[in-house]
Amino acid sequence: MADLTNSHTLTEFQRNAKTYIDTINTSKEPMLLTVNGKVQAVLIDPVSFQEMERQLEKERFLAAIAEGLRDIDEGRTRPIEEVYQEMKAKHGF
Repeated sequence: MADLTNSHTLTEFQRNAKTYIDTINTSKEPMLLTVNGKVQAVLIDPVSFQEMERQLEKERFLAAIAEGLRDIDEGRTRPIEEVYQEMKAKHGF
């Protein structure tokens, strides 16, 4: 969760972009940018962003596996031969 004390106006950021980017990359802490007092953007360093993407992809993968296992448990599967025949008939494979 972003530290709400690490928030700056967009105008401040525009005036000091390099300094703020250096701070984000060094501290690894997200920075909130506000416009008219409301948070409009969150800046994070590239390494943290990539880690978040990897974690999200892992969670999606595990959720898909869990869904497949539920389908098996609840009988929502078909033999592969049946699927192949359906594809062949429908698409001419």
